[in-house]
Amino acid sequence: MKEIARLRKLQADCRRRARSEPERKWHWLAQAAKYQIQANLEITQFPADPNAPDITLASWPLGRDERRLH
Repeated sequence: MKEIARLRKLQADCRRRARSEPERKWHWLAQAAKYQIQANLEITQFPADPNAPDITLASWPLGRDERRLH
């Protein structure tokens, strides 16, 4: 998780530099994208917590909505 935080910080720094250095804006945005991709890959490599509760979405019944608005 420390690596993800480091990559997110680098990404934010690159985005700030893109705003402050308009002549190199696209360089810094490309660097920020690289760090974002690396962070996303790090996130997918962490296994889910086995103790975390299962979360399921409630299903909405199909058909006509019989509620009335008054």
